Amino acid sequence: MRALLLSALVITGCGSDTLGEDTAYRRLVDQYSTYDQCASSGFAGCYQTLTLCASGRVRMELDPQRMEGKYTLEDDTAVASFPTMTVRFDLDSATSQQLPGRAWELVEPVVYDCQ
Repeated sequence: MRALLLSALVITGCGSDTLGEDTAYRRLVDQYSTYDQCASSGFAGCYQTLTLCASGRVRMELDPQRMEGKYTLEDDTAVASFPTMTVRFDLDSATSQQLPGRAWELVEPVVYDCQ
């Protein structure tokens, strides 16, 4: 994952305050233990998502709550500002103290939520 992060930073050049490409993370909500359990439920509300857009926009879906805001990079941390909270997301470890719980995984969705 660190290689991906470094690649994104190289694409944007030194000193950029956003990632060079749209990047998405997700995690299963607590009621599902496996991807197969999620699939058998029809994927309805079984994932939380965090999308960091190259434009500096950020979207987070914590079912049923959806938040939109802006983010900047501070070293290996994306600092996302939402209307009701600020989230510091460590890109290297894919963790955030403001979003405790299961681990986040880097994903390549078919469509990024960056329009």
